[in-house]
Amino acid sequence: MTRFLASCGLAAMAFALSQGTAHAQSAGQPNVDEDETVKAASGLDIIVVTANKKESTLQDTPLAISAIGGNALEERGIDDVSNLQSYVPNLRVGQEQDGFKLTLRGIGIQGTSSITDNGVAFYQDNFYLSRPAGGSAVFYDINRVEVLRGPQGTLYGRNATGGVVNVIANEPEYLDLTGEVGASYGSRNLFEARGWLNVPIGDAAAARVSAVYSQEDGYVENLSGEDLYGSDGDITVRGQVKFGDPENVEILLYGLWSELNGTGTGNQFLTRNIGGPPPTQALLATVPPDITDPLVTDIDAATFNDTDTRLVFGRVRKEFGAVEAFLQVGHLWQETYLQQDFDGSPVDVSIFNKDQENEAFSAEFRLASVDDGGPFSWIVGAYYFDEETYIFRRVRLNGLTPGGVINLPDFLLDEFGNSSTIAGFASVTYAIVPEFRVTGGIRYTEDSKDGQKITRGNFGAPFPPDLPNPNAPADVEFDKVTWKVGVEYDVNPDTLLYASVSTGYKAGGFNLTSDGRPYEPEDITAYEIGLKSDFWDRRARVNVDAFYYDYTNLQLTTLGVASDGVTPGQFTTNAAASTIWGIEFDTQWEVTPELLFSAGYAYIDATFDEYINRDPLAGPGPTMDLAGNRLPFVSEHTVNLGLQYETYIGSGTLTASINTAFHSDFFLREFNNRPIDRVPGNTKTDISISYLFDDPGLRLTAYVTNLEDNVERNNIYLTPGFIGVSPTTAYTKPRTFGVRADFEF
Repeated sequence: MTRFLASCGLAAMAFALSQGTAHAQSAGQPNVDEDETVKAASGLDIIVVTANKKESTLQDTPLAISAIGGNALEERGIDDVSNLQSYVPNLRVGQEQDGFKLTLRGIGIQGTSSITDNGVAFYQDNFYLSRPAGGSAVFYDINRVEVLRGPQGTLYGRNATGGVVNVIANEPEYLDLTGEVGASYGSRNLFEARGWLNVPIGDAAAARVSAVYSQEDGYVENLSGEDLYGSDGDITVRGQVKFGDPENVEILLYGLWSELNGTGTGNQFLTRNIGGPPPTQALLATVPPDITDPLVTDIDAATFNDTDTRLVFGRVRKEFGAVEAFLQVGHLWQETYLQQDFDGSPVDVSIFNKDQENEAFSAEFRLASVDDGGPFSWIVGAYYFDEETYIFRRVRLNGLTPGGVINLPDFLLDEFGNSSTIAGFASVTYAIVPEFRVTGGIRYTEDSKDGQKITRGNFGAPFPPDLPNPNAPADVEFDKVTWKVGVEYDVNPDTLLYASVSTGYKAGGFNLTSDGRPYEPEDITAYEIGLKSDFWDRRARVNVDAFYYDYTNLQLTTLGVASDGVTPGQFTTNAAASTIWGIEFDTQWEVTPELLFSAGYAYIDATFDEYINRDPLAGPGPTMDLAGNRLPFVSEHTVNLGLQYETYIGSGTLTASINTAFHSDFFLREFNNRPIDRVPGNTKTDISISYLFDDPGLRLTAYVTNLEDNVERNNIYLTPGFIGVSPTTAYTKPRTFGVRADFEF
């Protein structure tokens, strides 16, 4: 691997030097402003990001980062988190119960306990959302989405071993009274109405409010009731007020309210194993054969998946000469209500309810140098996060006896979890010469977790031990120092070479939903080397990034049953060691002033070096040696190809784009059970065409996502033993057509 990274570095250097003459003739970078992109006089757009906690262009940022602007998201019909994986290398999005699961380069899947942490940190306007749900609510009136791959602890308040996804909204603008109204209609009776308004208040204040309402029939047909994975009406409102002098002190007050009313999620069985109490087994024996069509089910119970979110924060920026101070303090309240037909059939066997209340507080303070042309730049910060979560789980279970159908006593479980983090971080960059810079970063983190589990019903069987108890205190603390060292070199004004070594950490915990067994923190040492290069007067772009991850104690969660063979639980264990390495390549080429070609390829090898575990589907048999198995949600090969054509026709601008994404096969669980866990390779193509009238500012758009109508499994959920441990799954969205009209004034 050392030779591999060295070879990549030498090849990147040779390529960069070969382009030196062409780069030297370009005019240099345009000035950076707050827009998502800066249009160059000719050539490719310059994308502005804040991944390093200060504004810089994407090409000047020495990180593996992808950024997609808000206009591009709208034009391509990207209305939720899951569609991002067609445009971001090595990003996978899975669905489980009331939330979505993010992985980057194979890292990020977490359990649904009240104290589990995310491997990939999800931010809404730089506010960390510990248990993201209803991600589609934030995809309107946004400036861009930034996706950073790899450990980010020395710059971001929340530790993240896998990376960061940050959704950044448009902020109020001074002196401009502007707004937009729009509507969409699409497949499955999709209807959406939306709008935003920016209002100046004097010369030094402005307010912005945006709102979106949408509803859509579900894409999994239910023969006995309402279709699944739809919406009975989602509404999200975001309001912001900004005031002050951006050159001195600026204050932003932010509030978001969201109410999502989902039609529910399904348990679609891949195989069915009958288990549980004898009366339940007798009733399960009457279940008809499972439907094999992934987009059809037949369940008798009403389902829903509702999420209510309230987020408020205040942000202050102030300059003190050559120093900028930043403070953001916020509070999140989120409630989710889920009901599932657990047996996934038209027979009334079992219904599952999960109600969750989550309250989180975070505060982040930073001091950073202001660019004064000197060799030093630095940032220091402190971060505090505290979260309280309550989860109520209820399972209703029926059985069949000679006297008829009976109702067994309910399974009732209360879970209380508390997690808190306090951290300090710092990063310093020194330019030895203007073209060669060295960066060092350090972070200290303290994490504490405690919880309580109370079983109030267990189908009439004896209760398992509650937590805490003398054998499981249900209270843990961890601390860790992590660091980063990096170098970057401007070969010429449009070519950046960078390399870094960094460490990351995710706190350990204990199995709060089951037997209280502890698990250790996971640690990563990440090696990265990359090239970012524009050439031919910024008409072509080549970016390459190679990485090598050395993981110890990687945390993995399996849903199963406790030692009594009945009580459901969630079991997190540590893989002793795993290795992940790969290379990511992307390029853009302005073939003509109207035609843009883009291409990307990523290869990743992610395997367990040491890991012993037991597959719940194999029953209570011996453990398995999983060394050599591939990590879940990792495709060895991904390819992305795109074309965009933009030209002025009549009294407006026509834009047409097509993007095709391919991934090779991957596994949904670490056991790599091919009939159950393997997802075959797949291709997904998105097409959009839009016309923007110069006057009166009307944009008309038509789009199709998943042109091939390919659906695939995006998760494996194991049903608990009280109905038999069986694999169930969820499927991605099929082909979707849509038209939209937006009028900006």
